[in-house]
Amino acid sequence: MYMLDTPKELIEKLVLLIEKERKTQKIKQVDLASKADIPLPTYREFVYRHKISLENLLKLFFALRMHDNIAGMLTKPSHQTLADLKEDTLPKRVRK
Repeated sequence: MYMLDTPKELIEKLVLLIEKERKTQKIKQVDLASKADIPLPTYREFVYRHKISLENLLKLFFALRMHDNIAGMLTKPSHQTLADLKEDTLPKRVRK
């Protein structure tokens, strides 16, 4: 059984992941913000209030060389059964 996280929980996990990697690489917050080409207040807003745009989040992943995490978000899950394949087909037209 899968446990789904809420969007807030996922953002908290992202903050922890990025902060842990920043500290592992021994980079100051100001230096990471500069390297990611985002303002320091924007980075701090992410760390303390968990608010960030997708573009700035991706910049942080690139600045920390965490490309694998991005690739994982963009892959389509594989199908497990024939029923999954049937459910995954798109309708020809969507009615309003």
